[in-house]
Amino acid sequence: MANESNSPGDFSLESILAEIKGSAFINGDKKTPPDILEAEADRILREATQSNAPAAEHLTASEMNALADGYMAAANGQTAGADKFRPEHEPDFADTDDIPIFMTQAEDDPPAERTDTSKTPFGIAMDAASAAPGAEDSPTIRIQPADREPALHAEGQGEESDNRIVFIDHYTTHAEQLPYQDPAAQGRNTLFDQDTLADGEENEYGFEYGSDEDEIFEEPGLRDAAGRFAKACNSISLRCLPASVITLLMIVTTYVYEAGMVVPFGIGYSLVHAAGMLVLCLLFVMMLCVDIIVRGVDFLIRGIPNAETLILFSCAFSLISAVFTMLSGTAAMLPFCAVSALSLIFATYGERFSLRAITDTLKTAAGSSEPYGVQAEYNEEISKSVLKKTYNRTDGFYNNLVQPDITEILYRYAAPALLIAALLLTVLVVLINGGVENSLHILSAMLAAAAPFSALLSFSIPFGTVAKTARKSGAAIAGWGGADDICYTDGVCVTDDDLFPTGTLRLSGVKVYDGASPDKAILYTASLIITSGSGLTSLFSEVLKQQGLSVTRVDNFECHESGIGALIRGEHISTGSAAFMNLLGIRVPDDTSMKNAVYTAVNGRLVAMFAIDYKPLPSVQNALISILKWRIDLFFAMRDFNVTPAMVGQKFKVPFEGFVFIPAKDSYSISDPYSGKHGRMSSILIREGLGPFADAVTGGKLLRSASLFATILSIVSAALGVIIMFLMCWSGSFKSASPGNLVVFMLCMLATVLIVCGYVRLKK
Repeated sequence: MANESNSPGDFSLESILAEIKGSAFINGDKKTPPDILEAEADRILREATQSNAPAAEHLTASEMNALADGYMAAANGQTAGADKFRPEHEPDFADTDDIPIFMTQAEDDPPAERTDTSKTPFGIAMDAASAAPGAEDSPTIRIQPADREPALHAEGQGEESDNRIVFIDHYTTHAEQLPYQDPAAQGRNTLFDQDTLADGEENEYGFEYGSDEDEIFEEPGLRDAAGRFAKACNSISLRCLPASVITLLMIVTTYVYEAGMVVPFGIGYSLVHAAGMLVLCLLFVMMLCVDIIVRGVDFLIRGIPNAETLILFSCAFSLISAVFTMLSGTAAMLPFCAVSALSLIFATYGERFSLRAITDTLKTAAGSSEPYGVQAEYNEEISKSVLKKTYNRTDGFYNNLVQPDITEILYRYAAPALLIAALLLTVLVVLINGGVENSLHILSAMLAAAAPFSALLSFSIPFGTVAKTARKSGAAIAGWGGADDICYTDGVCVTDDDLFPTGTLRLSGVKVYDGASPDKAILYTASLIITSGSGLTSLFSEVLKQQGLSVTRVDNFECHESGIGALIRGEHISTGSAAFMNLLGIRVPDDTSMKNAVYTAVNGRLVAMFAIDYKPLPSVQNALISILKWRIDLFFAMRDFNVTPAMVGQKFKVPFEGFVFIPAKDSYSISDPYSGKHGRMSSILIREGLGPFADAVTGGKLLRSASLFATILSIVSAALGVIIMFLMCWSGSFKSASPGNLVVFMLCMLATVLIVCGYVRLKK
């Protein structure tokens, strides 16, 4: 049996590549080098077959092909009919923790019973007729999560020696399984999907820049990462205060000089002395805000100038213009050092806000030992990409969080255009109107206007607001990457437990019909309900506990639109609503016919009715309304047959618009919180309930729309500033194109961006 645990017949070239590429994508990778693919494929085959075959790098191409053919030929007799082990509507539980799937033994064997149901959201039983050909005995298969190593153990004492447990590793994939497609990337504009970080470089915050699709990036621990970002945030916060004081001094000096007043500190009316003081102050501000300057140089060297590069050019040419003014003494205009310093200060504050938001997000994500990850998953059954909760998964969250935000992405295209425009317009003014001695002043004026105060605030302020609000509800959004993933989905998956969490269901009455055994009716009903993994599981588990009963084995599980069925101890059990009983031709007495009730029939005979009281929570109602307000579709993947569109609308007082009820046969795979194996986490939830889920989804939508609009407005303000300075210089109005007036204009443009960012606070 050891060789049958993971036979190579379960593998194909497509499935191995899908597994490797899926793992690489989770780690933020887009391409994997051939040598890594080769090594990973060899490792997977050797682990699956427990083979001592030589490594792939020591084989020739013909030897590798022969070895692969041998694997597949050896597997044909072992894996034939393996897919028949699953019933027609059974979902894939490849990542489910300790979910026993009981296979019926010989008819004379006593049925085994299961007592531990606390961690069993779903269990499926199958009869021996569906076993693979050639099987010597009926194994009990438990599927463990992907992070555990495959192992083969014997059952505990008291069990028959031939009853074994086979642990299936996450490498096991069927040959016909489709390769993973990133749901969030479907329909996404490639403009927002490019990486601006250098290959293998490490920035000042201790994390490695994303590679150019060739290197596997291993995520750090969330707590460790939060500590590093917090340290960087504290460092930049300490430097912001003195830099702000120096910049304020520069602004005061600029306005005092332009007003014709005596500048203190012995400067008086001297332009040279005033320019010299501004140069010294700007140099101090640049040293204190060196993070922005270094990053601007770095992106310039790599040929992808961005907002920091605009600020770098603004500061550099303000210094050059000021030094030229001091040395020549010909220009009668004050340099734009104060404007450049303000751009640098606001960019530093934007960096500080961003670091604080990332720190808060990471602290929230690390706040639970068993969080829920929210990922966009494309479902083949409904041909939709839906956001769903995945139990205890955080992989891909950090990579998503440190992805380039919308400011970096758009300014990658805007910065070169603004730099070229400033240079060309300066040349145009000088060539047509003359005045070569003023060329540096004109160019510095346009470059100062091209570096808006709002450049690094357009995303960091909305992100900080959303992160702070989401943290209160127990949600963490993975920055721009998470918001982008959220927006490029078709809707949100809502399950039984989201609508009616534990404590909201109550058994209000039980009716056992004449001639039926109460214990038998309760045992059969509870076992079938627990097997289905619906929201009624906790309620019927408690009923079993009160009656001193244990869950019995369930075979041939089937699901229908308004009920479920199976074989239990050789008897056919049907459980569902009153409408389901009528469909089966089983009459429900009028005096016990109820909407919210569970009916059970044994071999076509009605045996019991369980009246269920569903209590809606105001928090769930608010979450549903919040999601619907953002025009986000709700995909209801319900295993509880009593939860219908009419019932949801009546209980929670919400309209039906935006409701999509998924057919029962597809609900089981979509609602399974253990099924997610691929894709980045767009957010992490550390609390149960629909409230945190709704806050993460609506927060992501709000973050994306507000930051996108604010960034576009910031770029437009920069373009307007360049055009205005050009027109003034063209007309010779150099006194109007002064640093003081430019500061007023850029502060007004900053105010419009801050109004957009304030809208985020208002909406939250």
